[in-house]
Amino acid sequence: MISITVTLLEFLAVYFGWLCFPVAILCLWLIKKRRYKKTSFIILILSLSFFWAHYIEPQIILVKERTITKLGFNADIILIADLHLGYYKDQHYLQRVVDKINTIPADYVVIAGDFLYKSDEKYYKTHFAPLAKINKPIYAVRGNHDYRYTRRNLPKVLESFNVKIIEDQIIDLNSYQLAGLKDRVESYDDTDFLKKAAKNKPILVVAHNPDSSDKLTTYNVPLLLAGHTHCGQVRLPYSNKLVVKTSYGLVCGYYDASITGTPVFVTAGVGENNLPLRLFNPPTIDVLHLRN
Repeated sequence: MISITVTLLEFLAVYFGWLCFPVAILCLWLIKKRRYKKTSFIILILSLSFFWAHYIEPQIILVKERTITKLGFNADIILIADLHLGYYKDQHYLQRVVDKINTIPADYVVIAGDFLYKSDEKYYKTHFAPLAKINKPIYAVRGNHDYRYTRRNLPKVLESFNVKIIEDQIIDLNSYQLAGLKDRVESYDDTDFLKKAAKNKPILVVAHNPDSSDKLTTYNVPLLLAGHTHCGQVRLPYSNKLVVKTSYGLVCGYYDASITGTPVFVTAGVGENNLPLRLFNPPTIDVLHLRN
């Protein structure tokens, strides 16, 4: 029932969202004529909020910087997630993201999954071509949408654009290690491969789902990087969990080890799924200054 409702709302928003314009004009006319003023004012506010959430805010790209300390190593990285190219956004939006990334000094870029949203396989090479223009190394894992709608071709396409998929792999970066987990929901976030990691170096782990942090307590992992939640996507007063799927309440930003035993940073992502809306929560590129 919930999925049917979401699909219906998605359909209405995509194909009939333009109705917010005539509705807003009608409400202004009614208010001017002093007819149904209270009702018209409420509908006007809702129409303007929808206009902002559907047409304006999803096109904003914020860059946020954050310093996280006591990690045992130093690094400057760019974190993005949840591109969700396909139904709502395409290569033109991704190019804008890439242009911003290329102006930011960093060691490399991390993409924490969900490249796709209802994308036909014939468009993969077109959608993701801007990634090849990123002027830094790119490490990535896939998300639940990537597993759900694709089989083997997405990793091949991404790797052709210089994106290194690091699932079940450990990358040695001198003073620390970088590792990637498979998705928790659609695959299996098995951490056994981390037993092969060097014991004397911390491991920076990338996963799509922040809940995967509960599997890392036995390893030398000072931080997990994740996406998946979109930081709520639509954030209303007294609630930031309208579009969130996490068991531990790891919705947005930095969380210390008190919740799952492993510190986590969750990015807001740059795309949308289910509903083509963002409210009080624009797409974000996170620049993380990781310090010893």
